[in-house]
Amino acid sequence: MGFGTMLSTPDGLGFGMRGRISAPVNADLSLAVDLGFTGFFLGGRDDADWIFDPQVSAIVTLPYEADRATYVIAGLGAYVPMESKDDDPVSGPMIHFGAGRVQLLRETTFFYELDPMIIIGENSVHLAIPLRIGIIF
Repeated sequence: MGFGTMLSTPDGLGFGMRGRISAPVNADLSLAVDLGFTGFFLGGRDDADWIFDPQVSAIVTLPYEADRATYVIAGLGAYVPMESKDDDPVSGPMIHFGAGRVQLLRETTFFYELDPMIIIGENSVHLAIPLRIGIIF
């Protein structure tokens, strides 16, 4: 479970939350499914845009250090406006590729990641850069 910010060319700066379920394939590779919601509401409630951005990903964990590990994440997803004040909101499939780090606590793990995505709109391509932090149970 995590929280984050997203800087998006079509919508600006947003804040959101995300849930991820992952399953290990082997010691280095995991497959994951994410569901995220981001709100772009810095212009007030009346001008807010709300985005749903599900993803499927492969996560490769690099060699561990004592109590932390770095990983790379890549996959496909969608950028779906749930509610938008724009006349023609950007939506479409997306490709993402990023990196993150996990830090072992006592019984849980803290993570942070940067996972840029390319949104393939109907007539143009856009960029979104999410920065996420959270806890792995």
